[in-house]
This record gives sequence, C-alpha cells and structure tokens, in this order.
Amino acid sequence: MKTDTLVLHKDVWEKFFKIECNTIKQNQGTNFADIFHIGSTAIADIYAKPKIDMALIVNDLERSKKLEVVGYQYKGCLNIPFRYFYSKKTEELCAHLHVLLPSDPELEGFLLFRDYLNTHADLRKEYSELKLKIQKLLDTPGNEHFLNKYTLAKNDFITSVLRKAGFKGYCMRLVSHYTEQDYERKVFPNFNESDVRVIFYKGADIIGYANGDVHSKQIKFFEVSENAKYFRNRLTAYLETL
Repeated sequence: MKTDTLVLHKDVWEKFFKIECNTIKQNQGTNFADIFHIGSTAIADIYAKPKIDMALIVNDLERSKKLEVVGYQYKGCLNIPFRYFYSKKTEELCAHLHVLLPSDPELEGFLLFRDYLNTHADLRKEYSELKLKIQKLLDTPGNEHFLNKYTLAKNDFITSVLRKAGFKGYCMRLVSHYTEQDYERKVFPNFNESDVRVIFYKGADIIGYANGDVHSKQIKFFEVSENAKYFRNRLTAYLETL
C-alpha cells in the first residue's frame, strides 16, 4: 500500500478502524479504557493519506507494549511526554496509534479538531485544498520523520482550528518544530543539548518554557504565565521516567 499519496475520503477507513478496535481491545484486556478514530481519515469529504490514526486510552502505558504481539511497533513518546506512539503496516492497512492515559489533555485536542471539521464544511474544504497544495512536500527528503515538511506546513491551519473550537487544555511537549524553537531561542538561547526542553501550551497557544536536567532533576522555568505548579509536577514526573 502506498501511504504517502493523498486520496479522497474512503468509507472503508471506518471499517479498518473498527477491525483494529477489536484487535486492540482483545490484546489489552483490562488495560483498555477507550479508543477513538482521529486524524484526517476520521474527517468526511477531504483528501488524506490512507493512514488510520487512533487514540487509545489505557490504564497503564507500559502494559500497552503488549501491542507488539499484534503487529504494532513501539516508537517511543516522540514529542509528547507520556504519549506512547505505535505504527502498524500490512498489505491492507497502515495505522498510527497514540496511546494516552485517561487524564491526558491531548485527547481533547485530537477530538475537538476532528469534530470541528466534521461540522464545518467550509473548513473541511479549506483543509483539503491546503493538503493538495502542499502534497509535493511528501516527496522531499526527510519525509519519514514524524514532523516532516508536509506536517509542519499544516501547523498554522491546525492551531487556528483548535482556537476556533475552544481548545484550552494544558499540554506539555518536547521542543520539536519551528514555532517552539523560535520561542526557545527568545527566552533561553543558551540551553544544553542534553537538557529535556519543553514547551507549555494552553490549547494552541504557547504559555511558557522550561528545561530539566536528566541527572540532577533540576528544572529551570521561563515565562510560564499560568498553572506553573501543574507543569512543574508534570515535568518532574517525566524526568523520573528517563
């Protein structure tokens, strides 16, 4: 299956999602809490890469590694602490699985983006046209990276939709793409490459930055405009996992 070509929405994607739901639920047993179809293949009438994105909610992230038994390859957290990411590819299916804990605010962002586009035809059309306009980026070097040029070119549109949808969740992400790197250079340009460098978000908006030392567990905060205690606790907990 060629997965880096845009195709118009197909009803069979929902069928594939339901099949994988059953496989995942049986595999995870009591660790399973819920699962959702997210991403472009869950949005009607738009062009998308034929990759089924799913958000799986579990009670224990480590127990989710049993998914490797049913063909899911563990990729780490990528840019979202406490999010385990898996991929699966067969002749019929390419799937990306985002595994989260029940309290993770990232889930609300995934669902709001999906639902807002499914109820706003004008934005669906705009998103689909944007994808077609930038699809040439799918052939550029480095496209295998999870934050490739094609993905980054959609960032401004995605954040604008999240603002319109009213997303206000507090999220912590590892510094990964250009807007986060620009913010980091502004507030703390003298970071060490070995630091754990994180951006704090309220919804789609950056509200602060911090970095933590993996060895000493010390944390430096810069311009955290609200909810600093929550972010300190979350970053401290993440450092303990490294």
